Parts: sequence; structure tokens; C-alpha cells
Amino acid sequence: MSCSSDLNSELVKFTWEQLSTEIPTGDQVKEVSNICNTLDTLDLLTSYTPSEIVGSNGNLSYRYGDEGSFVVTATQLPSKKGLNSSDFAIIDRYEFAENDTTASKAFYHGLKLPSSESILHWYYYSKYPQVNAIIHVHEITDLLYSPKSRKRWRDLGIVETSRYGDAGTIDLPLTVEEVLKNLNNYVILKNHYPDWDKEHTGTVVFAKNLQEAFYHMSSIHQKLLAINENE
Repeated sequence: MSCSSDLNSELVKFTWEQLSTEIPTGDQVKEVSNICNTLDTLDLLTSYTPSEIVGSNGNLSYRYGDEGSFVVTATQLPSKKGLNSSDFAIIDRYEFAENDTTASKAFYHGLKLPSSESILHWYYYSKYPQVNAIIHVHEITDLLYSPKSRKRWRDLGIVETSRYGDAGTIDLPLTVEEVLKNLNNYVILKNHYPDWDKEHTGTVVFAKNLQEAFYHMSSIHQKLLAINENE
């Protein structure tokens, strides 16, 4: 199988090869779906409405097998509430064009294209065997950058990439690697937001399992809210 014109690929910057229509099943799919429901209620997975582009911010994944394979939310889901197995893709691997770090090809299983940010996930699963879950959301920009919040970044283990990383390419995880002090960091992706939603900025956490990733992401959100409660 190969690229399909029936799949909405407007925001996907990689090419792809569909290896099969296999979709993931089991408790971990249900767990990610439940986590997405909760993150949506916290305004961390906002939809692109109103907009000509259909989709919702953020993406979640978990390791699938012993190598760099993983399950990730599909791209351009109108919402991440109530996801089912068909809303996920299994990434087998990526291949990169020689001398061109912006060109890559995803080999995947599923009914929908994988998230446009799948390379970020692939990079960390491939490089760090201790990482088994990754959550990337879009936090409220004003909450992240308020003076009160900035004063607490160090205490909370928050770091920010020093430059913009081109979304959907290998450059994005490389910008994270440049500032990551340890895998427990909560990372703000500098200027990582679509033009239609500058009120939210991309952030990412890495963890040994989905529960730990969710706790880290949601607890930072709650702590930022508490810090700014009287503003």
C-alpha cells in the first residue's frame, strides 16, 4: 500500500506508506482515549474552529513493541473527545531523504494518517528506551508566560526551546534535545502554535508510562493555574 489521495494530508509534511489497515486495540487505546477526554476538558487539546482547517491541537502516543514503533493519535481529528481505535495509527518507522532533514517518509498501519507531529514521538522512542509514553498538548499561552509563571519555571522543571523548530520535521525534536536537561522536564516548544490559535502554545512531556505522562502534564497545568489564581 502507498500514499492515498483519500486521506486528508494538508498539514502532514512527510510522505507515507500504508503498510496495512491494522488498528491498535486493547486497554492502552482506551486509556489514551480517556486521557484525551480529560485533557480536552482542561482546554489543552483545542479544536481549530472556526477555521478552514479541520483538526485539533496536540497528540498522544505510547510505545508499541520493543523497538521504535509506537501508537499515535491520527492527524486532523476534529476533536480528541471520544476517540476509538480507528482514530489511532501504528508507526513502524521513518526513513529520511539523504542530505535533506525536512524530507521523511512514515511507514504506518491504520485507517487514518498519523499525527503531523509523529516525528517528534519517533525521535524520542528511538533514542530513549526508557520513554514509553509522550503527551504533546497546547497550553494556554498567557498562563505559560505570565510573570508569576516565569518565576516558577525552574522550580517546576519547565524549559523552553531556544528557537522555533519546524513543525512536522526532524528539526522540532532536535530543538527539544538542545535544551532538555533530563527526561522529566516539561518542555515549552517556542512559537509552536497555528496562526488560528495563538492563545495556546505547544508543550511536551516524556514518561515511562501513560499514567505518569498524564499526571505530569495535568499537574503542571493545575500548578500554573494556582500560581496565577489571583490575577
